[in-house]
Amino acid sequence: MEVELTSDTKVDSLLAVMEEPTSYLYAADDRDWIALMESEIQSINKNRTWELVKLPVGHKPIGMKWVFKLKRNAEGEVVKHKAKLVAKGYGQKQGIDFKEVFAPVARLDTVRLILAIAANRGWEVHHLDVKTTFLN
Repeated sequence: MEVELTSDTKVDSLLAVMEEPTSYLYAADDRDWIALMESEIQSINKNRTWELVKLPVGHKPIGMKWVFKLKRNAEGEVVKHKAKLVAKGYGQKQGIDFKEVFAPVARLDTVRLILAIAANRGWEVHHLDVKTTFLN
């Protein structure tokens, strides 16, 4: 079966390639995403983020899922692929830990406070991208 590609079809297929995968199954077909997932797993193992243990009777394991993100520049071109393995957070229970909130980013007022202290004391400030983040 032969398919004729028009300019509209080419644009549509290019846009589809540049979308973020919604699950592991979609990412597993792309070597860029596979390399990132392998790197994330290596980093998790290197940092000893978790330890494999027997599951106690009556408990369920914490679910995990991959989150994929494309970073783009002002023109919309992809400049970076990001893949993170995250714990699913729907295991909270009303009355026990339901009001607890876990945020993987610093609050803006905390960043402002640290910058103000650094400016007051004449400290040099560096910006960096943390490759692996996790709660201990």
